[in-house]
Amino acid sequence: MDSLIKYINIYGNYSFNEIKFNEVDNILFSLLIYLDYEGLFKNKITLEEISKLYFRKFNQNKINSFSSFHRRITKLLKEMSTKTRFKTIQIYNYKKSKENTQFGAMCFRFNKNEIYVSYEGTDKSLIGWKEDFEISYKFPVKAQEEAIKYINEAIKKKDKIIYIGGHSKGGNLAMCASMYAKLDIKKRINVIYNNDGPGFNIEQFNSKEWNNIQNKLITLSPEDGIIAYLLNHQGNIKIVKSNTKSFMQHDPTSWQCFGLFFETGIRTETSVQLENKITKWVNNYDYTKRKKFITTIFNLIETSYSKVKTTSKTSQISTFISIIRETKKLNKKEKEFIIDVIKTLFINKIENENNENQQNL
Repeated sequence: MDSLIKYINIYGNYSFNEIKFNEVDNILFSLLIYLDYEGLFKNKITLEEISKLYFRKFNQNKINSFSSFHRRITKLLKEMSTKTRFKTIQIYNYKKSKENTQFGAMCFRFNKNEIYVSYEGTDKSLIGWKEDFEISYKFPVKAQEEAIKYINEAIKKKDKIIYIGGHSKGGNLAMCASMYAKLDIKKRINVIYNNDGPGFNIEQFNSKEWNNIQNKLITLSPEDGIIAYLLNHQGNIKIVKSNTKSFMQHDPTSWQCFGLFFETGIRTETSVQLENKITKWVNNYDYTKRKKFITTIFNLIETSYSKVKTTSKTSQISTFISIIRETKKLNKKEKEFIIDVIKTLFINKIENENNENQQNL
């Protein structure tokens, strides 16, 4: 979080003509869509204006009740609203929907002919991930349909240079929208940012639509990342450093930037192991079985995550044992796989933390 705040404070006095739009700006815009601006929009509004209205709607007591993730994004909004670079940005075409699916999108006009289209991801780093993986056995899902419809309606002729992105599921929606945008819109898309979002099933991955966006796609994923590697994905992924561990690295407020770029990290062995295990097993399932299987995996991961209250070895081993007990209704192969995945997640995490503790002694 401090890294993004530092970026805002250092580069906030430079216009987008002086310092061009970059991958850190992309993350800031992809995070702002997570906040609730319902009732605040009157056609187009500047970031400074929306910030004032937002903090009238939500006093500090209300903000204190937000999740830590939303509190951090609220702080980013407040900091950005005071800076020359950001405060005059026009925000428009705000859309949020929770009917049948969770979908959100918003446009940022940061220069006369340049815009960023931001798609919202799931708003909880683990509990919401389960929704992301519906895309492994169905296409298009409702959110993907909404994303395609949104870009085709939101983009106007004056939008000469288009950046599009999102975090988590939002990254997948940004890619999907770019794949199926109208041809005249697709030609104007400059960069597509997939910020640690999942890929596609094999049919979409092998499609001409996917092939046509490859040279515009930038995928960012943290060192312990797994989400960007699920399903079929772009091979060239930039690994970024994070100041936290394990699942929590999925939160971009933990990503470390240096100047106008995120610091390059090294992908962990745990991340590689998880990708190999999940890819191998998911590919053995048809779409019907995959639906049941993936839902089961993420129910178990959500349960385990909610039970981890400390980083102690005892607490995490207890969590591991509780997960094993919850796999009783699965068949033998499913149970073996899920136990193997959870072992990789938790045992490796414990070993890494023990090694770090010994180095700090």
